[in-house]
Amino acid sequence: MSMFERAGAGLSDWLANAPDVAELVKGSAVNLAVTGLSRAGKTVFITSLVHNLLSALHQPHRMPLLKVVGEGRLVAAKLVPGTIALPRFPYESNIERMATSPADWPARTTDISDIEIDIRFVPSGALGFVLGRIGSGMATLRLRIIDYPGEWLLDLPLLSQSYADWSRATLKLCRNGLRAEVARDYLAFLSDHPHTTPASDDDARRAHELYRDYLRAARDEHGFSFLQPGRFLDPGALAGRDLICFAPLDIPEGVYRPADGTFGALMERRFEAYKAEVVTPFYHRHFRNFSRQVVLVDVLGALLAGREVFDDTQHALDAILESFRYGRGGIISRLLGNARIEKVLFAATKADHVPDVQRDHLGSLLRSMIALPALDVRSQNAAMDVTALASVISTEEDTQEIDGQRVQVVVGKPVGSETRAKFFVGNVPAKPPRPELWGKPFLNIPVFEPPAIDVSPIDGIPHMNLDLALDYLIGDRLS
Repeated sequence: MSMFERAGAGLSDWLANAPDVAELVKGSAVNLAVTGLSRAGKTVFITSLVHNLLSALHQPHRMPLLKVVGEGRLVAAKLVPGTIALPRFPYESNIERMATSPADWPARTTDISDIEIDIRFVPSGALGFVLGRIGSGMATLRLRIIDYPGEWLLDLPLLSQSYADWSRATLKLCRNGLRAEVARDYLAFLSDHPHTTPASDDDARRAHELYRDYLRAARDEHGFSFLQPGRFLDPGALAGRDLICFAPLDIPEGVYRPADGTFGALMERRFEAYKAEVVTPFYHRHFRNFSRQVVLVDVLGALLAGREVFDDTQHALDAILESFRYGRGGIISRLLGNARIEKVLFAATKADHVPDVQRDHLGSLLRSMIALPALDVRSQNAAMDVTALASVISTEEDTQEIDGQRVQVVVGKPVGSETRAKFFVGNVPAKPPRPELWGKPFLNIPVFEPPAIDVSPIDGIPHMNLDLALDYLIGDRLS
């Protein structure tokens, strides 16, 4: 017996009692969290990701840039039955809705959920050789995908703010630009309800309802993203509870805390309870268990909505980044201790809405928005990258003559329409436009029908860069 064979036999004996070689060598599971700002398409992203993984063995051309597929090392991918820990992500109903005729997009999710996939593969290199010598030659990675609203990450800054400071900062935003018109009813309520008036549960509930309606209108009708508190938009199980029945009040500079027994004191008490019972538990129970993270951003929508909404999206991204800065003394370090997210991918979605020559600009624009080159990405922080992708390709490329010039456009069938339509976005800049270059806001981005999709996980779904994104996030665990 050669020296190598003796070493291999010894290693085989040592590993004989290990319940899972993959767990010993690489780890048996990875938690991939997916979130996104409004209209970014995280529900479609997860649905397409799951469907294409399940289909990859039958149609490897759908995911060639995921190396375990492109190198022919994928053996199987199958769904794992749901657990009682979290509600199951509705993959099956989503894919059925996308496969109907006429096709439609799934409803967006509004609470946390998950779905698990077992990926069975042949490891590469020496590990694959060792596993081949001592067993089946295969390993299994359990991929747990967690879906949660991006607005929840906007609540992290609340933990370092007093109620008075938060109120002043929030109302300053409310009274600025387009927000002032959207918040008109709430601002009128404030003029009749100073923070010094006696505490009233009825007034607190009315204030919450008006403020919540303003947040929803700002998101749904105008495309704003920096909207706090995040649970007000989609409260789920919190709906109707006194815990969330608060809102910002006019509190002058120099007043640190409202007086006891006042309307302001009632609001402050509920603000602090919200932080203690909603925000902090999310980070303790869920966020600390995430090891990889995707943040989806509708960069195109923010760009076309105009400078105010674009700047607001950048403000929201700044707040989200705080959840991945692990510097000593930071909020996230105090919350999580030694727990770390290892990799974060920021992805500009809807890349199929722009021609091929413009798609790199989408990623470059997002990179500029989060100032990644200037970000302190030392060892204590998560590794970060940026890409542009389309979870589902719902358009084709074409050309059209505009003002005497032949330009590239995309063509698709808008949802509810009988005919296909062309869409021209103009030039997508690689950096945020200078103030004088902003045009009139454009909010009517067409929603194109999904392509024909087989509900069975055989053919997969056409996409852009979904495989590349997944390889960045978990490719090291499938090597």
